[in-house]
Amino acid sequence: MATPAKRPREENNDQNNVNADLKTLCTNRANAFLKWFSSNDDNFFSGKVTIGPDGSCAQNGMVAIADVQEGESLFRISRKILLHPKSSSISALFEKDPVNSESGWSELLICMMHEYNAKDSPWKPYFDVLPETVDLPMFWTEEEREKLLTGTGVVEAVNRDNKKILTEFQSVVSPYLKKHKDTISESCDDLELYKRMVSYVMAYSFTEPPKDDDSDDFGEEEEEEEKSTIYMVPMADMLNHIANNNAHLSFKPDCLEMIATKDIKKGEEVFNTYGELANWHLLHMYGFSEAYPANHYDTVDIPLDLILDIAEEDAENKEFARKKSSFFKQKVMEDLIGDIVVGTNGILTDDRLFMVMEMSPSQFAIYEEECEEGWEEDLDEDTSVLTEFEKMKDLSQTWKTIIYRSATESLKRYKTNVQEDEEKLKQIDSLNSRQQYSLHLCYGQKMLLYKLINACK
Repeated sequence: MATPAKRPREENNDQNNVNADLKTLCTNRANAFLKWFSSNDDNFFSGKVTIGPDGSCAQNGMVAIADVQEGESLFRISRKILLHPKSSSISALFEKDPVNSESGWSELLICMMHEYNAKDSPWKPYFDVLPETVDLPMFWTEEEREKLLTGTGVVEAVNRDNKKILTEFQSVVSPYLKKHKDTISESCDDLELYKRMVSYVMAYSFTEPPKDDDSDDFGEEEEEEEKSTIYMVPMADMLNHIANNNAHLSFKPDCLEMIATKDIKKGEEVFNTYGELANWHLLHMYGFSEAYPANHYDTVDIPLDLILDIAEEDAENKEFARKKSSFFKQKVMEDLIGDIVVGTNGILTDDRLFMVMEMSPSQFAIYEEECEEGWEEDLDEDTSVLTEFEKMKDLSQTWKTIIYRSATESLKRYKTNVQEDEEKLKQIDSLNSRQQYSLHLCYGQKMLLYKLINACK
């Protein structure tokens, strides 16, 4: 079965597939886009692959039409056709009057709205090949989100996004557009268009990594991070995603190149990876999720407050337990520690919680004093292995009980239980795409919680 990808096929009320007219439209636009891409002599497109709806698990994708060997170049994209503020037709305006915003996306979004509305924009074939809507949860009704996504973390993430999007549009983008209405079309001053461009950036943009990831100097790392640039990358965003990808995008001085990371047989789809992303992140940012257990990067969060509250309840010395709990809650407020993240092999977050909560009063007093000079980063290497599922048998019974209870309590936040989910999975083809992706997300998170529960029995 093809793995769901970021461009879910549009559904017909009568049948769950792409109708002939839509398929023809997608094919024609993909062909026009490929012609535009190939018209630039600095670009390269392999004759071993093609783009369009045929053979793709989604509305569009890339498929091998001949065997591809590992290491082969699939295409190269000249930096000249990347869409970003400095390459847009209003780059001079941004140089004269930069846009400053909390998200750092405003200039890109404004230039995208401008190019989208400009009839003579060189990126018109690129915008034409993109779907009219990206079915992200931000576009679902509030009722749908609450019904399908409660407990996953997506509802809270979307609420934060929607608030920030509205605030930034009203306070930064719209005033800038009004100020420069002689240069930028007034039709760009549209919240719905702005949200559509936001969805394109969320689902299709690429961020060039810092040039030096190996720097040991914190200040240098921060400086490099500030220089990271977000691009819209025509052609690279045609590829769909699975965790077990077979291609990778490489950033080079004069181009971006997609390279096969393994042999790809004729007829197979070419998949990129958007990173080591959990299902909740994939659905939130890209509009899809992978069926359990395909996504080996999947995670589920257990609120730190829940673990601390249960630890207090079970502690013999409740006053001391409250003191340690307050210590961690302060670190949360300072953004130095967050919720406990459970992955496919165990707990991914560091072991300071377990280490500190096991300390005696005298040990904790020393540790607390040391932390006043800075949050302790160096941990005993022996503690990290205890967070792997197979190593949890070595935890103290107290901690196994706390983790067991926390995971069990976390299961209650979902609208359905595992048994109900498994019944729905038997009839997955009868569900629409939103229901399917939400089901994969919820079921995967619950299965990780059950793995944690079983490891602590």
